[in-house]
Amino acid sequence: MKSHYLDLLKSVEMFKEETMRRLYEEKPKDINNKEPSRNPLATATPRMVNGYPVFQFSYDGMLPLYKANDRDYAAMVRHYYQRITFESYNYADVQHQFGRAGLIIQHFFNDHVIRDLDNRNRKYVIDAIRYTGLVKDDNWQELSIIEEGQHDKGNHIQVYLVEEENKINFLSYLKHHQHQLKKIPEVGKRSELECELKQYRKEDTSSFYQQQPFQELWGE
Repeated sequence: MKSHYLDLLKSVEMFKEETMRRLYEEKPKDINNKEPSRNPLATATPRMVNGYPVFQFSYDGMLPLYKANDRDYAAMVRHYYQRITFESYNYADVQHQFGRAGLIIQHFFNDHVIRDLDNRNRKYVIDAIRYTGLVKDDNWQELSIIEEGQHDKGNHIQVYLVEEENKINFLSYLKHHQHQLKKIPEVGKRSELECELKQYRKEDTSSFYQQQPFQELWGE
């Protein structure tokens, strides 16, 4: 039974990858468009909060669970988050790199089911953000990480990148403005995706307050 659920988990991630591929096949021009904010599975938003820069990443759904000893699964999830992160913003135009930084990860769940955040694999999101060049590295000397869970009407992840020296100030700000700041990627009608996911499982179960951003920093 446990093996069946692990295979089903892998099928869900495969479905997410397939959904991403189909969405971009429908709009092939969007892949190389310099307006990546149209990405349907993730968004990236540069902000200025209380005079300092904050970079926000928003992802649809929940982070995948850890699944050890499955390289194919790991490669698939890694590719998924790297691609949607890179296609959510034109990072080549960003004129700012964070020094020692803080990363704040908010998991929003649409129910009150008890979940352990440390079972959610944040590595792929962190790696994808590191590859954008906004941070030097993700070792402990360059990056600190905070995670928390929240309740919302839908499942999504909000990630904020901020200079370490501004982290405490931003956490206070976030406490009062988290619902105004959040961005939920529009993947399409959820009911349609859920119906397709059910069919996919049948076919294969084996395998605020917002201030304007600096143009000088964000290259807009």
